[in-house]
Formats: sequence, C-alpha cells, structure tokens
Amino acid sequence: MKDYEGLDFFGEEESDGKERKRFNDEELAKILKLEEDAQTNFDAENLEEIINFYFENNDFEKALSYVNVLLDIYPYSTDAWHKKALILDSLGKFDEALEYFDKAILLDPTDTEIFINKGITLDNSEKFDLAIECFQGAIEKEPENIDAIFNMGLTYEKMEKFVEAAQSFESVLRIDKEHKDAYYELGYCFDFLDLLKESVNAYDNHLKYSPLNYTAWYNRGIVLNRMAKYYKAIESYEMCIAIRNNFASAWYNCGNAYASVGRLHKAIEYYETSLQLRQNDPYSLHNLGNAYEELGEYDKAINYFSESIKLDPQNYESYYGRGNCYFNMKLFQEALEDFNSALILCKDHSEIWYLKADSEHVLDRPEDAIRSYEMVVKLDPLNSEAWHDLGCALLECRRLDEALDAFRKSIEINPDWGESYFELAKLYFLKEESKIGLIMLEEAFIKNPHERFDYNFETDWRLVLNFLAKRLPVYS
Repeated sequence: MKDYEGLDFFGEEESDGKERKRFNDEELAKILKLEEDAQTNFDAENLEEIINFYFENNDFEKALSYVNVLLDIYPYSTDAWHKKALILDSLGKFDEALEYFDKAILLDPTDTEIFINKGITLDNSEKFDLAIECFQGAIEKEPENIDAIFNMGLTYEKMEKFVEAAQSFESVLRIDKEHKDAYYELGYCFDFLDLLKESVNAYDNHLKYSPLNYTAWYNRGIVLNRMAKYYKAIESYEMCIAIRNNFASAWYNCGNAYASVGRLHKAIEYYETSLQLRQNDPYSLHNLGNAYEELGEYDKAINYFSESIKLDPQNYESYYGRGNCYFNMKLFQEALEDFNSALILCKDHSEIWYLKADSEHVLDRPEDAIRSYEMVVKLDPLNSEAWHDLGCALLECRRLDEALDAFRKSIEINPDWGESYFELAKLYFLKEESKIGLIMLEEAFIKNPHERFDYNFETDWRLVLNFLAKRLPVYS
C-alpha cells in the first residue's frame, strides 16, 4: 500500500518525549498498539480510531495520511470522505475540503451533517452565500436541526445581516431554550441592532448557564455603557476582570466608565493597569491625558497626549486634547499648532475650529480668527455663540455690515441671550444710527438687568457710549 510509505508511525518517532506527555499511559499504549497492528491488519475500525485520535489532538497531517490509507481500502466509505474533508478544512485547505464534501454527499445525499460541515467550510472560505444555501439545504432535510440553524446564524453575522442572524438564534432557542451559545450570539446581534435592553437580557440568560464566561461579562459591560448605565457597566467589567484579570480591554473600558461618572482618579488607576498589560497602547495614553486634563493637571496631561501622539500620530483627538491643555495654560501659540495639526487629520470638527479661532483672536490674528469662526458656523450653523464671536471679530476689523448679519443670526437662534444685543448697540452707534442703537441697548438691559443704569441719552450720551466702549465683548 503506497500510502503507508510516508507514514511516520507514532512508535517510531525520534522525539524528546515532549509530544507524548500530552497523553496518559493508557492512551499512549493503545495508540502504539493500534499503529503497530495497522501496518499488517487493515481493520477499518482501528484506522478510524487512529484517525480520530490524531484529529482530536490537532495532528492533522498525520490524520490525513491515515485517512488516505482508509480510502485506499474503502473507497466508497462516506464517513472516510467526510473525515478527509474535515481534516483538510482544519488545515485551511478549503477548496480541497469542498471537493471531498461533495464526494461524501454523492455517496449519501441524506446526511445533514455533511451539509452542515460543508457550510462551515464555505463560511471559513468566505463564500457566505453558498454557506447559507448549504445550511438551508440541511434545514430542509431536518427543520429542527440546531447545528444547521445556529451555524447559519453565525454566517449571517459575518455578512453583517444581524436581523437574519438574530432570527436564526431565536429559532434555536425555540427548539432549545437552554442553548447558551445562542443567547450569547443573540446579545451580540441585538447590540449591533441598537436593541440594547434586549442585548443585556440575552447576555444575562447566557450567563445563567456560563457564569464564568468573561467575554460575556465584558460585552454586557459594553452594552450597559452605551445605555449610559455606567455603574452597572462597571459591575460587569469588574466581574470580567475577576475572572480574567489580565484582560486589558476590560481594564480600559472600566476606566472609561469610571471617567463617565466623574471618578477620575479611579479611571486613571484602571488606565494605568491597562497600559501595564498592553504596553504602548495609544488609547490608554490618550485617555490618561483626558483624565488629567479634566483634573486640571495640564503638565501630566500634555505628557500623556504627547506619548499617545508618538505611537499614533494620526489620532486628531490627542492633538486636540493637548491643544486644550496649552490653551488653558495660556500657551496660545502651542495650542494653535496643535489645533492646526488636528484639523489636518479631521477638517469637519467644529469644536477644534472654534478653539483655533479663539487662539488666533488672542494672538491678535483677526482675519485668521474670522476665517476660523466662519468654519465653525458653517459646520454648526445653529451655534448662536459662534455667530456672536464671529460678529465680534468682524466688528473689530470694521467689517460692519458682515458683523451686523452675524449678530442678527445669533439673536435669531437665541433671542434670550443679551450679549449680541450689546454688540449690536455698539455697531449701530458706530454706524451713527443712534435710535436703533438705543433700542438694542434697551433689549440688552432687559436680558441683563443687572447691568442696567439710569440715563437720559440726550444729556448722558457720553456715559452710554463710554459704557459700551469699556464693555469688552464676551467671547464664549
């Protein structure tokens, strides 16, 4: 038999013994005896036992060698062709595996297990539509075949058809209400479908049967965090960490939840642990920067943002965060450089344009500030404060008509805010339209009664103008 020529019999291996230590003495003695017998006695049951032994112990090449021997002897064995296909699938030789699944199906077209395993191989080779057809073929033969329905759901997940996937897992649970894996996958699908309450319920049901599944606790925490139930999310992450304390993502996301409830020192502790477990992680470094920024410890925050930028120079949020720190430290030139770097990476973030404009205003670059404020209102047209600040910048540059339009827009959006009325009063006095200027001043006093003072404009006009001239524009 030519197929025996290339076999490396277990009893003849030159080994240091490490491989054999995986098996107990009874297993070792049995397999040695079977391999010895197989050289002269081509017993199908013995060969199948050897094949299964190697297959189950992930020695797929040796399993393949023995299954080829079996097929030489029994070329019409459906099980042998099926087993060969499974071995080839495990070796990642998907096209060859499909060929042998088809041979097995020709010999026994009623065997649903072959159709299911062929579907799994099609799924592994990313031929998802064909995999679905295979699973559906199995279901037609056995409408309540849980393996077929469940694996079809997994394939729908990979296709990002989460509605169909969820329907598949729900079908599994109608047949077997204690199918823990179906609950787990259902939680995953509901998360993607934004059915967050249903997702948590699915994970809860899964955890009744698998309370030590740390990934289920982790995923449950993610969903609860999305629901803004931060304390419950923390409990879920803590359970995950208790089971798997080296799971860096759980420490990181638990830190996020602590940050969301304002427990910044606790968040820092968790980010630091995440960083110990997953060194050089730019996200943990960035969030450490955020936490220290919120605490007002700007030097520390800048250091962490800078470390994050070294590792991930494409993350605009780290430039933005560091720029905020510089801005708060009144290092406006450094802040401006960071805001410019952030905008190279993300041009449509209105808050960055706003701080860039404020920095340019402080640095006495009014025309640049105007262009930046214009970008803010383009991206966020209902931002009344941005329209006000644009008007102030235009007024400083004596672009009076444009400033007038900006203040009017600010008032249109937020008529109860007094600042734009004060600026319109200034503007109309500059345009020598004192009657309208007085109307705007009175409107401003209505909104800001604490600033009102008694005056008669005909006799106190200097007092009014001095008040407006000394009253600096309020930049938001």
